[in-house]
Amino acid sequence: MSKYTMELRKVCDIMKREEVENWFKDYNLTDFLTSEQIEVITSTNIWNKDILAKKIVDHYYMREIGFETIALFKHYAKITMYEIMETYIPLIYSSSITYNPLINVDFTEEYKRTINDTSKNIGNSTSTSSANGNGLQVNSDTPQGQINKNQILEGKYASSTIANESTTNANETINSSSNENKDTTENYTKTTKGNSGISATSQKMIQQYRDNIIPINKKIIEELNILFMGLY
Repeated sequence: MSKYTMELRKVCDIMKREEVENWFKDYNLTDFLTSEQIEVITSTNIWNKDILAKKIVDHYYMREIGFETIALFKHYAKITMYEIMETYIPLIYSSSITYNPLINVDFTEEYKRTINDTSKNIGNSTSTSSANGNGLQVNSDTPQGQINKNQILEGKYASSTIANESTTNANETINSSSNENKDTTENYTKTTKGNSGISATSQKMIQQYRDNIIPINKKIIEELNILFMGLY
């Protein structure tokens, strides 16, 4: 063992293991991601700060710290961890996104069209009617003497007469108009989802998916190696 340093397990005995783990999770996800992105990580329940900090301490538990004092180690542990997470937190977010590796086409097209139909009807009608009528009734006490209408009008004798004449003229004009507005809206939605078969085959897409699976926690732990002595 080095004369000027100590193993991490000794630091845990002095400072308590819980305190040492806190040095490796002294950062906020909000410094690197939006609240919506953080929700994606937490909803999968695969990665969290507590699990990573425990793995770090377990991995270096028997290693000697690379600083003369615990205070120096604490300081650089926090700084180094923050700098590393600035790079790896976005990777943690992207690996938490759920998607189907066999789908490379997923889009929706929406069309909307409004048709305006305006119609106007104008009509008129005219009707004319005319009626003429006359009637004549003559009563005479002297049937041997004939009398006609003209004679009556000239004042010739008759016992009694009843006469009437009438003329009727009627004109009627009707004008009408109507307006009608009608709007028709057409909506059309087309969704395309699946494997186009152009950019890559299903087997190639699966291989690409596997290549993108990165052991992020392991890489973070390896990055922290600079905090510990090179000889052990």
